[in-house]
Amino acid sequence: MKGLIWIIVTLLVVGGVWYLFMGLEPPTSEAPSGITPGAQKTIPLKVGAMLPLTGDGAAYGLPIQKAGQLAVDEINASGGIGGRTFQVIWEDGQCDAKSASAATQKLVNVDKVKYILGGVCSSEVLAGAPLAESSEVLWISPSATSPDITNAGDYIFRTAPSDALAGKIAAQYAYNTMEAKTVAVVSENKDYTQGLRKVFTEFFIGLGGKVTADEVYNEGDTDFRTQFLKVKTAKPDVVYLLPQTPASGLLLVKQLRDQKITAKLLTAEVLPGRDVVKENAKLLEGVVGIEPYFNAETPEAQAFVAAYKTANNNEELAFPSFMANYYSQFYLLKTAVETAGDDSMKVKDWLYTVKDWKHVLGSLTFDSNGDPLAEYQILELRNGEVKPLETVRPE
Repeated sequence: MKGLIWIIVTLLVVGGVWYLFMGLEPPTSEAPSGITPGAQKTIPLKVGAMLPLTGDGAAYGLPIQKAGQLAVDEINASGGIGGRTFQVIWEDGQCDAKSASAATQKLVNVDKVKYILGGVCSSEVLAGAPLAESSEVLWISPSATSPDITNAGDYIFRTAPSDALAGKIAAQYAYNTMEAKTVAVVSENKDYTQGLRKVFTEFFIGLGGKVTADEVYNEGDTDFRTQFLKVKTAKPDVVYLLPQTPASGLLLVKQLRDQKITAKLLTAEVLPGRDVVKENAKLLEGVVGIEPYFNAETPEAQAFVAAYKTANNNEELAFPSFMANYYSQFYLLKTAVETAGDDSMKVKDWLYTVKDWKHVLGSLTFDSNGDPLAEYQILELRNGEVKPLETVRPE
């Protein structure tokens, strides 16, 4: 027995000398294969970012990207995430399901990301969500609002409220404030716009109103004379316009004006883009829009706006609430990883506990479906500017 003990001791001593001689440290189970202990703390945190960077959707995708890049630059310059920098892999979802699906495949299967921030359009999120969910990849969108995203999966979050709320508020405002008893709805055949259309018409009819025309057009259509002839015949009090992109929306308004339709115009958050309104002041005069509320008066918001303008040649924020959302999401992920660890399941579980997390986007609380509780702002487009009329919190 004593001989066996001496043999074991001798082997341990020889092994230790070997590691010291070679300048190696004994392996540890905490470090990934091929990475020395402690090195993981300096490995960049890889994050996928999907936005419409080309096509008509780039009108809001590019400004939102700039807001996200600002956050990345700030975080990396100030020490990163526990010493790790963000490494962002930008992908072009093109506001299109097919492109978004391909981009998600690359991010998950090739780049091996654990987190995706983006999906500006609902079609991007809905196309990529099944793979993200099955791969346990955490996804947070700054602006996708389709009601279908509520049930897209446990790993799918967003910081923009669902159109289940926006459509209801639009219906209430049309019926109660605009005093419309009849409406016509003209909508693009996309996930985002059809979600709004469905909720709006249900609530408007429920209030006692009547939908006298309900016209849907396809992506890429440029001639809406047939739809507006039906709208003109229906003689609605209000026309609710639901384009996917500003380019499509501007065509709608122009052709509606050409038809001499005098009904009041109501729309969602796409057309009230500040640069869009400024460049098309006469065409958009008097249009009423509804978008998620962004309180630009808080110190955090003012600092963000100032930093954004400094970084982007004094450029105004085209879509303030969505840009503030995306900027804040990188800080949210930073806090989540530092708190829960670099594990998508743990980060997911932590996000469901978030209550009144305060940042540039305001005060964030997620419900049990990963949706935020948020307020909306009613806007009127006057003289090339966006004029706030009132702030509404869904009941």
